[in-house]
Amino acid sequence: MDNLLPKIYGGLSSYLQEHKAVSGEELIWKISEVVDSLPEHKKKELEEVFQADAKQMIFDGITGKIRLSVFSPDMHVQLNYLGELFYCPPTHKYMPDELEKAFKRLANLRFSRVSQTVEEILMDLIRKSGYDVSDILSETAGEYKAIKAGKDDLELLLFILPSIVFVPDKLEELTKLISEHVVVVSSENSPAPFVSFIRENMDRLRKTPKTMIWVVNPDTRTISPFLGTPKDKEIWNHLKDPEKSLLATQNWMRGAVRSRVLDEDF
Repeated sequence: MDNLLPKIYGGLSSYLQEHKAVSGEELIWKISEVVDSLPEHKKKELEEVFQADAKQMIFDGITGKIRLSVFSPDMHVQLNYLGELFYCPPTHKYMPDELEKAFKRLANLRFSRVSQTVEEILMDLIRKSGYDVSDILSETAGEYKAIKAGKDDLELLLFILPSIVFVPDKLEELTKLISEHVVVVSSENSPAPFVSFIRENMDRLRKTPKTMIWVVNPDTRTISPFLGTPKDKEIWNHLKDPEKSLLATQNWMRGAVRSRVLDEDF
């Protein structure tokens, strides 16, 4: 055990030096990756020594709940960003771009578990609305899938992204589209990412009036509109609480306008 923990911490330290802010889910994922890569007899040694969940205890040691070893990385500082908790080292000067990158890694990590479910829910809604899928484009960086669907003389392009935080990177491309199109994202644990998206992108959204954004909830297997109204009322009828959902977005927009006015006054 004297040599085992330093080896585990060594693998974790290099990762945490590269990523100065990590979510609890990302940290547990990385700990699992390091521990699972150990030979079977070393895993058994961990279990015998801790007599408990070794991965959780390593996590608790890194985040400051307990102290296991002098070799343990120290990530006990906690910061809230877009409604999620991130762990950071005490000596680092925290930059917003690092928290943004950490949130995107968390979004990708979560989406990897539900991406198939999200696609199934989306395809079910499209087919219920009478559309045939004519093309599924290959995945690209930060974009899990692009789907082309049609019904009679209607064409609909759908872009599946892991999270609303990836949408700003795609807005310029969307302004060039003529066809009706939808960006489909997964739901979040907090409304904060959606509110932030509205506040930071209101001016750019005015340049993309044809862009719709839908939010898929993998747990309830429903899709709600976040932005825009489809031409096809059959699609509208298959969305969950569309009027209520768009009203919430409008309220966030009004709140963002008021905040901007206050900022300008000061």
